[in-house]
Amino acid sequence: MTIQEYLAKLDLFQKKKNGNAFFKNAELENFVLKISSDSTENYFMLDSFLKKSVSGRIEINSQIIKQFSNHCGLLFLEEETGNVCYADSNEVRSEFRQSFRLFDFLDYTYAFANSSFYKETQKIIMPPNVDYFWNLVKIGNQIRKNET
Repeated sequence: MTIQEYLAKLDLFQKKKNGNAFFKNAELENFVLKISSDSTENYFMLDSFLKKSVSGRIEINSQIIKQFSNHCGLLFLEEETGNVCYADSNEVRSEFRQSFRLFDFLDYTYAFANSSFYKETQKIIMPPNVDYFWNLVKIGNQIRKNET
């Protein structure tokens, strides 16, 4: 799946605000409940994150990614450069990861958007710690791969 295909999927999901969540998962609901009980102040909404350009392509609001990066204390990597051979390895524990990519952010967003909390509030809360972020990235990745 390309970034543009993933953005289109999120855009479609956002347009079906009142529809049923595509994915039911107790682990997802548990993490989202923890995140929402720890912090509801820092959040974003899909309609402010996704914007259509003049050409019709879906673009992202880079300010939200910048806020997310600052909030989590993680570096956002627009492109993989340099020696990042272990960047996506499951062998690197989440507490040692210092950066994230757009696919990670989209997986987090997609997982959160599949929760009942999102269905009720339309909010995607920024996680209070990076462990919650990486756990939802993993769940979002599973959802994405199971749907393709």
